[in-house]
Amino acid sequence: MGDPACWLDQICPECGAMLEAPDAPSLVVTCWRCDAQVRFGDEGPEVVKPAL
Repeated sequence: MGDPACWLDQICPECGAMLEAPDAPSLVVTCWRCDAQVRFGDEGPEVVKPAL
């Protein structure tokens, strides 16, 4: 099955949806489920603009 920790940094902190990993670090992506804007940084994903 694989180690679940390998994909935990790709989970939206707002709703728990699996996000597409960005191409570059610190890139902001929009969650497909809740529309939150999530930045991927050194500490993992963080919401920069919560969903409305």
